[in-house]
Amino acid sequence: MKIELKAILSIEHEEFPRILEIDIDENSSSIGELISKIHEVTKIPTHIELKWDDQIENISCMHYVIENKEYVEYVMITDLEEKIYNFPKHGQDGSLFIFIDGNTRLVN
Repeated sequence: MKIELKAILSIEHEEFPRILEIDIDENSSSIGELISKIHEVTKIPTHIELKWDDQIENISCMHYVIENKEYVEYVMITDLEEKIYNFPKHGQDGSLFIFIDGNTRLVN
């Protein structure tokens, strides 16, 4: 299956292809399985560890798809058990567009 991938990360990371070919059955596999494979192939960490004083916080990446291509409307993936075929394919050449947000945001 073709995936168009965009990521914003708070850490240094080597470049990855913008278009990925992932070996997965989109009719029977969940979006969570696909996201796991994307992280495995690109070696993008699923979470970022923040350390200060004696505490360690793990901040997970957030994942989005484009819901409306005309207005470039992103929707957060919240149900990792949902089947891949339920997600709209608004990426390049009919691929599934996934945006990985790996930014860390701290609020005081």
